[in-house]
Amino acid sequence: MKHLIIAFLTLSSFHFYASNNRIFVADTTQVTNESVLYKVSQDDNYVYVNLSTVEKKTAMSILKNGLTIYYDIKGKKKKDVYVKYPYSNEPGQFRQEGQRNSDITTIDFESKIEKLPAEAEYNSFDDKQTFNKDLNSLDITIENKYTASNEIFEFSIKIPKYRIASKENTDFSKLSIGVVTNKKEGNFNKSRNEGQSQGMRSGGGRGGRRGGGNRGGGMGRQGGQDAGSRSENATIDFWFDAN
Repeated sequence: MKHLIIAFLTLSSFHFYASNNRIFVADTTQVTNESVLYKVSQDDNYVYVNLSTVEKKTAMSILKNGLTIYYDIKGKKKKDVYVKYPYSNEPGQFRQEGQRNSDITTIDFESKIEKLPAEAEYNSFDDKQTFNKDLNSLDITIENKYTASNEIFEFSIKIPKYRIASKENTDFSKLSIGVVTNKKEGNFNKSRNEGQSQGMRSGGGRGGRRGGGNRGGGMGRQGGQDAGSRSENATIDFWFDAN
């Protein structure tokens, strides 16, 4: 089944290039990992990254949490230069919607994409800037797209090379790209951590039977929590060479 998904994504990517050849040049690197197809190309001025998947849990995880795209011209995994989208200090706005809508096959991805915030974050060696993905002076373009006919979700980003390396004539032959699902911080994680701490305190003190009972209860709560957030577990943490 995994091989069929990869083959389907590869064939679909050829169609994507045919209809978007103004974006991706002929010399395009393609890498597959799990259920995601990664494509990266570059010309004299820009680096283009596109990832696509037919796995709906992965697509929903991207929409809920967002992605951070890292760029390292030395071919390592340094996180000095990145773009994060969506950018938000609040927990994912789709978290509660996802809990109410447990059947992921019925989710309207096009509607979810329309509701995404416009704010993104660009960082270059701790120089952070928040910008609007649709209108900005950084010349960075970001797009989420869902094609219902073949059920493919895509995330694309175009960034000027001078936003990755400010020096002229920088060698990009060793460029590596990192794609990582954002970790949400906020009341959700805070309350979860507090609940775990209280469970540890109540179960650690006295008799063996009482402690064992508390540990069992804690495992039950966590199991229920995992069941309620399965669609959020399809996270991405992947680095690959751009050449």
